[in-house]
Amino acid sequence: MSNQSIIERIKNNDEALLKKIYLDNKLSFFKIANQYQLPEDVALDIYQDSMVALIENVRKNKIDDLQSSINTYFIGIGKFMIFNYLKSVKKIKLEDIDSIEVNDFEGFTTDEDVLNSKEVTLKKAYETLGDQCKKILNLFYFENKKLDEIQTILNYENKDVLKSQKSRCISHLKKLLNLKK
Repeated sequence: MSNQSIIERIKNNDEALLKKIYLDNKLSFFKIANQYQLPEDVALDIYQDSMVALIENVRKNKIDDLQSSINTYFIGIGKFMIFNYLKSVKKIKLEDIDSIEVNDFEGFTTDEDVLNSKEVTLKKAYETLGDQCKKILNLFYFENKKLDEIQTILNYENKDVLKSQKSRCISHLKKLLNLKK
């Protein structure tokens, strides 16, 4: 099913599809939430808020030209909300880029006035990366693909070349962020 047909079905309040999206992504989301040791009730609240945000973004036509899958987008909303929660309880600093630097900003819609200046800087730095870096970082961090899978998807000859490229991409992103401070 194409993204456009999924988006149209969500706009038409297709409860069966919404339930499918909700159930299909629950395990992936809770694995991510467990990495940050979120209490189960907080994780569930964030997950449900993510679903509401997805529906709102669809109804406001914010994702009509979505480049990723609807599931990837939905999990991205959840990760964004987890990071916001962790910042609000002071468990994470935006300067701790290792866990945040690879959010999927391509196709992920947020209002600029909601982002703080560090998040805007991060988003702009990420957007300046080359397409190949974005693909690698999105697949590895955002879609949680293993290097073997990425090697196949992106047609790399061997895993070592891919690892080196990923490392260069992260270094480049960090340099961009240091220049903008």
